[in-house]
Amino acid sequence: MLLENKTAIVTGATRGIGRAIAIRFAKEGCNVAFCGRSRGEKMIAVERELLAMGVKAKGYVCDVADMDQAQAFVKEVLADFGQVDILVNNAGITDDSA
Repeated sequence: MLLENKTAIVTGATRGIGRAIAIRFAKEGCNVAFCGRSRGEKMIAVERELLAMGVKAKGYVCDVADMDQAQAFVKEVLADFGQVDILVNNAGITDDSA
């Protein structure tokens, strides 16, 4: 597998493009740490889906717009996974009504 024994952080992976990236990475053997702003149904579902693929996966609560939270998130990931090889900074909010 292309990404076997690698670890990725994917922000905003509880839905949409971030979720699709996390799933693709897991299919390639990559361990995935991801975050969202709350530990709700979506985060738990993504975590279960990734774990079912046989990789290490964990969802974390983090608002990446907050520097302190983002730094704490990375420290937790390093403690839990031991390394970070890939970062996909996907999280974002768009207001198309403006």
